[in-house]
Amino acid sequence: MAWARKGREFEHKTGPSGNTGGLFYNADTMSTVPSAPSAPDLSRPPGRAVIVVLGAGRSGTSLLMQVLAALGMAVSERLIGAGRDNPRGHFEDAPIVRIQVDMLRRLDAWPYHPLPPDWLDHPATATAERALEDLLREQLERCDAGRAPWGFKDPRTAAFLPLWQRLFDRLAIAPRYLLALRDPGSVVQSFMAAYGAGADEAESVWLRRTGDALWHTGARCHLVHYEDWFRRPAAMAADLARFAGLAAPDPARLSDLLAPLIRPELDRSGRLRAGLANAEARALARALEDCRGDDFDRNRLLERVAERVALARRT
Repeated sequence: MAWARKGREFEHKTGPSGNTGGLFYNADTMSTVPSAPSAPDLSRPPGRAVIVVLGAGRSGTSLLMQVLAALGMAVSERLIGAGRDNPRGHFEDAPIVRIQVDMLRRLDAWPYHPLPPDWLDHPATATAERALEDLLREQLERCDAGRAPWGFKDPRTAAFLPLWQRLFDRLAIAPRYLLALRDPGSVVQSFMAAYGAGADEAESVWLRRTGDALWHTGARCHLVHYEDWFRRPAAMAADLARFAGLAAPDPARLSDLLAPLIRPELDRSGRLRAGLANAEARALARALEDCRGDDFDRNRLLERVAERVALARRT
């Protein structure tokens, strides 16, 4: 699909000169550091659940989608195909990517940088909202019939979560947020190799995508560390199925199910690991090191994210 390739190229353009710093919030719109969003309602019927995979590119989001699909999650019939940087497929919903790329363009916004202060009220957002609502209704109808929750991923979603949450509320959807994490130094090296980006830009991408995901969800995410897939894959998959509302996997079949997906050659973190120059990225990485699954101190983690917000306002 030509537009999908164009969309990915647009995703990795460099922003205006001097505007590639690591501030992941639009400080100009904040008079005070806001309260974290309320927790998503996970008590709604499982048939109205939607699984949302968040995370910076090169963080293991595609692998996470593959595991979820193997566990029974429904995925779009219109996925973006494989590419040089992801030979097994990006597992991104092509219509969602197209809608969000178009919205970025019409907002005249640069990828990885703060959205305009009034973006939620912009005509481009209204157009995207109608298209996304139609898509959600279509997917929900298909999944209600099959009784399997549907899930999707697109790295841009983290920035647009306030719009998605407005849609989720309108359609009585209970989102299940999964955040893919990987050693950020490895993410930076992989991002630079895949897209020809500089280290500063790659660190900014990781910081923004991860910070936006945590802030807009109130850290009500299931945190999935890429490195853990190679240490305890069966336990990871079972915990993932529980949180996502999928049927518990058969322990006797789980190893065979995961073996084609979690291959030893994918464990490249030790070879790619590098330090971070960005102090904000280092602070967030340290705060995330011991946070796994959905049993962690969310308030403490959000305090660290809020500190980044406050710093953004002062600089």
